[in-house]
Amino acid sequence: MAARSRPRAGPLKDDSADAHEERNMWNQIVNDLKRLKTIQTRASEVSKSIVDMESKMAEPPTLAQIDDLQDLYREGLKLAEEELKILNEEPNDVIKNVGILTALRTASEIEPRNASQGKSRNPKRQKLDTDGTVDSPGPSPSVPNSASKLKAEKVRSGSVPTIKEIKEVKEPVVKTEEGSEGVKGPSAEKAGKFFIGAEVAYKLATKPKEDPQWIQCEIINMDTVGNKKRYEVQDPEPDDNGLPGQIYKAFAHALIAIPSADMILPDYPVGKQVLARYPETTTFYRAVVTVVKKDVYQLKFEDDNENEMDVTRRYVLDLSAK
Repeated sequence: MAARSRPRAGPLKDDSADAHEERNMWNQIVNDLKRLKTIQTRASEVSKSIVDMESKMAEPPTLAQIDDLQDLYREGLKLAEEELKILNEEPNDVIKNVGILTALRTASEIEPRNASQGKSRNPKRQKLDTDGTVDSPGPSPSVPNSASKLKAEKVRSGSVPTIKEIKEVKEPVVKTEEGSEGVKGPSAEKAGKFFIGAEVAYKLATKPKEDPQWIQCEIINMDTVGNKKRYEVQDPEPDDNGLPGQIYKAFAHALIAIPSADMILPDYPVGKQVLARYPETTTFYRAVVTVVKKDVYQLKFEDDNENEMDVTRRYVLDLSAK
């Protein structure tokens, strides 16, 4: 093939039906929010009237004043009930519908990246200049030997929220090349390789039985979920409107550290299977080392018509590294 890149968002097989569903849901949400605004405006007026009436009531209040006050309280209660129905009950259920619409939009943005059947990588994308060094926040702690790691995810993508099933599994110990230890998953996390500003390869959510899709990202934030660190990583490629790239949330098992330019890089032998950034893109694919050069590896990418291409050494990653 002539070129590879991550496909931009484009129509799916049933995109017209999905778009129609999303548009209808959005219109309903907008109309419900307008109703909420009207209700809240009236509720504010009723509340003010109650305060004013109570401050002006005679001692003791007259029956007429009590009746008027009761009417205002009843109206306020009715408005509150209407607001709750719009927010939480069918057929409106604004809170639920906003969540569903968010999931639909997220799925429709992620799926085109995963829809490259036969590993089609068109249209071609320009790679970003990301060769600058990134300073580590401190020395890396030692990495304990471990026979287990968090293994990848089963993902269901489409017009529903993505679900990740993370489980611990045993894996055989794999010998790694010198310099490549602790670059992947929990081992890299323990080695201090994942920090704000660090460049990583991030594994996108894919459908079952699809090959993993890896893209270049930068860690922009970290938090903790339970006893695990969770990372926010950002796609360096702007979207179609020129806005900053999409942000994803990921745990360590979905990340591989990209070494900075000043690090000692591992030496891979000819025949080594690697994960490498395809030239002029920000997407990583499986490849085999065919020639070792000073600053680059010559690689043969999978399903690329036997073409061999040079890739900068730091963008050639060890898939077998722990």
